[in-house]
Amino acid sequence: MIWKENDNPYYNQNMTEFNGISSSPGYAIGKAFIYRHDKLVISHDYIPIDSVSKELEHLDSCFKSLIKEYKGYLDDAEGDSEKALYTVELLMLEDAEYHKSIKKLIEEKRYSAPWAAQEATEEIIRMISGIEDEYLKERIIDIRDIEYAILETLTGKRREHIEVTEPRILVADYILTSELLGLEGLENIEGIVLDGGGKTSHVSILAKSKKIPSVVGVNGFSSLLEEGELVIVDGEAGLVISSPTRKKLAEYEEKRQSLENLVESFDASSGTNGLTSDGRRVILDANIEWLEGVDDAISFGAENIGLFRTEFIAIKSDILNSRDKKDEIYMEAARRMVGHGDIVFRTLDIGGDKKADGMIAEDNPILGWRAVRYMLSHRKDFKAQMRAILLASKYRNVRIMFPMISGIEELDETLALFEECKDDLRREKIDFDEHIKVGTMIEVPSAALVSDILAKKLDFFSIGTNDLIQYTIAVDRGNDKTNYLYNPLHLGVLRLIRMIVDNAHEKGIEVGLCGQMASEILYLPVLVGLGLDELSMSPASLPAIRRYLSSLSYGDCSRLVNEVLSEDDPFKIERKVKEFLNERETRNKK
Repeated sequence: MIWKENDNPYYNQNMTEFNGISSSPGYAIGKAFIYRHDKLVISHDYIPIDSVSKELEHLDSCFKSLIKEYKGYLDDAEGDSEKALYTVELLMLEDAEYHKSIKKLIEEKRYSAPWAAQEATEEIIRMISGIEDEYLKERIIDIRDIEYAILETLTGKRREHIEVTEPRILVADYILTSELLGLEGLENIEGIVLDGGGKTSHVSILAKSKKIPSVVGVNGFSSLLEEGELVIVDGEAGLVISSPTRKKLAEYEEKRQSLENLVESFDASSGTNGLTSDGRRVILDANIEWLEGVDDAISFGAENIGLFRTEFIAIKSDILNSRDKKDEIYMEAARRMVGHGDIVFRTLDIGGDKKADGMIAEDNPILGWRAVRYMLSHRKDFKAQMRAILLASKYRNVRIMFPMISGIEELDETLALFEECKDDLRREKIDFDEHIKVGTMIEVPSAALVSDILAKKLDFFSIGTNDLIQYTIAVDRGNDKTNYLYNPLHLGVLRLIRMIVDNAHEKGIEVGLCGQMASEILYLPVLVGLGLDELSMSPASLPAIRRYLSSLSYGDCSRLVNEVLSEDDPFKIERKVKEFLNERETRNKK
């Protein structure tokens, strides 16, 4: 959305505002440094059969060189965030299946090594692009980083070196992690604006760790701007302003100064605890998909891992059917969290838009054979995963959670299978946590409606609003013709959340929320007012949510919820929430 301001005495025909995605909070004002990538062109050359072994040697030499290089980067990394980034890229470089897929193209199709590496990597990207998970899609830019490193090493071509010699706003089509970390004059980058990207990309995480305000997903912005043009980056609202008026500049100078004053007064030592201004405790957790996400969660101050999505590891078929790999990954994740909090492993939520090898195609997969339904028909695999989670529970910080439970019968069958796994370990005299906490996702309306009964059998609930919203309103988020109806503030959704919370608390169990709603400032006062005990989100979202939470009053939020639950129009509800947030911001300025 683009619009021009024409209602102030300093009207400037060139001032334009662009909406994007806030990926690192704060405000920045400065001149633009524009960086756009030239496409890396790889020749698609077939090789003669007698050159295959030489090409394989060239590939192996490339990987050995890069692994050594990235281990050096890891040794020199500053802080947990940088270490986590290089750890992720090293894992991909050392992945045996990735190597095998490239070698197969060289041996069987006689692709050149650069062509084979490009094709194998693009296949991974195509697979991820088809999965309806924003966090996973944002990993594409990180995979591109490795792809570029491999192709540069194989071809001898190098990217243009980026050098920033004075304070600037970096404006780019995209930026790779290695480019940002290797940028000469990184200390001169006061803000970042990217045409693409998302709030949980590694560049966004890095920007947050270095306290650089950034806005991503501003389509085509880098091609519309001139070098040196004045830019405002509003990392709080996800807004970018080019050629601002004097009035707008003064407004943002005041905002920037107010934020600096707030940060200076903020007690970082208490930053990992989520407290409202009137003392209401809200536990702030992290959602992760990979082992290295544990380090991100710790780095951003998560109190627990509220959701470890195990299916993204399992999408690789070798891990889905490998007990040893599951055991190793879950055990290591639990070990890393010792002293930092609990870790909740959600059992496989495959099916729907997350297909593993061998799964059948369905006409309506979102309502089909997925999650617990799929796993209960593959009891051996289900028990193997439960066993792996129980083995990790020896660290006494593990919880297990079952997805897509639609009613009492499914839960009872699942819990009976879990008890069988415990009995197996007892017979084998293998240590595990006898008091491991067991929970379920509440993401189907039928589960919400019988949550009073489910609560008697469990230790905690976690509300999965991404699915709960689409099932409640009967709207496909991915359908352009109906996604306008997808509204987290729909009265039916809010009433279901209130019901789940009330039923959980009546039975004395905790209830959290781990959908996208948890990471959005707009919904925070409503979720606090509804009485949720925990909010779980991407690690990078935690600092902003924690800061806003500390400025909210639980009493005020409760009154807001009582007001919105009496409304029957979602747009009126949204307006009330925005007015509430604006009033809070105005009060804080005084």
